[in-house]
Amino acid sequence: MSKELSSNLKIVSLVLPIYNGEKFLRESLNSILNQTFRNFELIIVDDGSTDKSMDILNGCKDNRIRLIINKENKGSVYSYNLAIKKAEGKYIAICTQDDIFHPKRIEKEFGYLEKNKNIFLVGSSAIYIDEKGREIKKFRKYENSKLLGWRLRKSNSIIFPSIMFRNKKVIFDKFCEYNLYYKLLKRGEKLINLPDFLVKYRVHPNAESIFDKEIQKQLYCKVIKKFKNLKDDTPIIEKIIFIIKLAFHYLRTFNEKKTLNLR
Repeated sequence: MSKELSSNLKIVSLVLPIYNGEKFLRESLNSILNQTFRNFELIIVDDGSTDKSMDILNGCKDNRIRLIINKENKGSVYSYNLAIKKAEGKYIAICTQDDIFHPKRIEKEFGYLEKNKNIFLVGSSAIYIDEKGREIKKFRKYENSKLLGWRLRKSNSIIFPSIMFRNKKVIFDKFCEYNLYYKLLKRGEKLINLPDFLVKYRVHPNAESIFDKEIQKQLYCKVIKKFKNLKDDTPIIEKIIFIIKLAFHYLRTFNEKKTLNLR
């Protein structure tokens, strides 16, 4: 596994923290390395794994991979910030050890940000799956940055492992991604979701996203309060129209039965 990468491959930096992820890691890695968009570096931070994660990583012979090893577990926030600090790409894409990514995820998100210079961060729709990869439900997102900014004041409406953003002074803190969205909106950045299903988001008992649920709930409430202090210039008529569209959006999502094949 090469720890160096030639400069002509550093258009997008994919960051992937790993901690005891052997169960789903190989499947996640395959979905990353088989992207149709090839010009990326994959920065993997092993955060003190004690299982066979390193065996899986050492078996990946791909010169786009840069491996960083934490001798002890320091947490995902530390690992994400470390990877982002090392990133040399124009854009940064978040990856996770449990989830599966559509082969065109990077291609679509990169293309969107290239064409829309006013957008700082892009996310996507997602299919929630269980431990065995079976579909639980779909989250189809809507493509409107102004309304997403308003919606974020009420709930975290961006799927974290789907995001790609410009490599410009982005760091995570203990509030993780939701507080990041707040800080970006506060500094005037525009965020958007794509309706495309670009990630299969795995829900299982050991997933980091549902770990320390009470602590996460407390942090979430603190960010909600901070959002309330942000200026909201969305006209009331747009909000009403959006709520109506959202009702049809949820109805459409609820009635979808066919699972998109991401493999």
